[in-house]
Amino acid sequence: MISTELSKRHPCYDSTAAHKVARVHLPVAPKCNIQCRYCSRKYDCMNESRPGVSSAVLSPSQAALYLEKVAERLPIGVVGIAGPGDAFAEPERTLETIKLCREKFPEMVFCLSTNGLNLPDYIEDIAESGVTHVTITMNTLDPSIGQYIYSWARYKKRNYRGLDASRLLVDRQLESIMLLKDHNISVKINTILIPGVNEDQIVPISRTASAYGCEIMNVIPLIPVEGTVFETTAEPSCKVVESYRAAAQEHMPQSRHCKRCRADAVGILGEAEDAEIRKLLTESADAATGFTSIRNKVAFVSREGLLVNRHLGEAPDFYIYEKTGDSIVLSETRKAPAAGSGDQRWKEVSAALSDCAYLLASGAGEKPVKLLGSEGLNVLTIEGIAHDAAERLFSGRTVNHMKVVRSCGVGNCGSGNGCG
Repeated sequence: MISTELSKRHPCYDSTAAHKVARVHLPVAPKCNIQCRYCSRKYDCMNESRPGVSSAVLSPSQAALYLEKVAERLPIGVVGIAGPGDAFAEPERTLETIKLCREKFPEMVFCLSTNGLNLPDYIEDIAESGVTHVTITMNTLDPSIGQYIYSWARYKKRNYRGLDASRLLVDRQLESIMLLKDHNISVKINTILIPGVNEDQIVPISRTASAYGCEIMNVIPLIPVEGTVFETTAEPSCKVVESYRAAAQEHMPQSRHCKRCRADAVGILGEAEDAEIRKLLTESADAATGFTSIRNKVAFVSREGLLVNRHLGEAPDFYIYEKTGDSIVLSETRKAPAAGSGDQRWKEVSAALSDCAYLLASGAGEKPVKLLGSEGLNVLTIEGIAHDAAERLFSGRTVNHMKVVRSCGVGNCGSGNGCG
């Protein structure tokens, strides 16, 4: 078991720490691999305070920059990733964020919140990352009830619905808990209390979670959210919630100080957030952080060498911008590797642009974006004047206003439960 001293430093695990230890949630996980019928994830939203909501989504490097800025102003003790989607819908983002942040702040406690569907596939990475606490949102042990809570689940490129989705999720959640405990990682269980749906599951979940070695349970009252299946379901009263917590406490300790945090929560639990601290999030989200001493140029694909207006897969050439003194100049054109060689082509692209931090295109497939990104080349799908984009990137700003709304590949949406 993780040392009691570490859990005493975690505000979700210890009510005393909740009033002393500042935490920060890094919103780096925008996608989800399930759709909970009570969840609606929102970005750039300041008017709601609930899981699944964030004012921005950060890249791993932006998250590390944000943590540095926040740590200069607050005594941060815990770093969490709690959405706004699921931490393992895009595991590379989550794991890279932890790696970058732990390199700068190894003394902090690192935690994750997840639905558990994909977690078993990354258990070794989690253990090696230094994460010590994981929250799993488990709303039922009975798939016949889960089919009314979850619309669908997507696992290994396959979509599951109804009873099949619920059965898969329950099995994977139990496997996740077992693997986490095998790797000496503390586990907290979040359970959303949905009136008329899963009240009878609260005690069985607490009993099972205790048997698996989980440390604490958090029974969270449903927040009826507009646009969801349960939008007209009344939120259970404090008295009702407490009655279920009391019954569950016969099997394991209960959290009673949860504030149902946003995916970008920061500061002391329950205290009003500082407006100046809040600005740091949007500033970090608008920071271009991909440049290094080696990767110090910007490449783009174009039909005429002026606009970013060509799909990456169709590009015969790469145009290269570099910064010389105060000037940004179009310095050269490089021939693109021939199409038709699959992944090998993208390895050749990476080699051809090994001195570039960014590659700009009007469209790009999901696979090359991931492959090139893993090599340190950030592919941005935008449209507009290439020089303007390069100028912003070289000055440390993003090109979010130029991003193309359409995308290649299928996105997912779903649960965004915070670590509460």
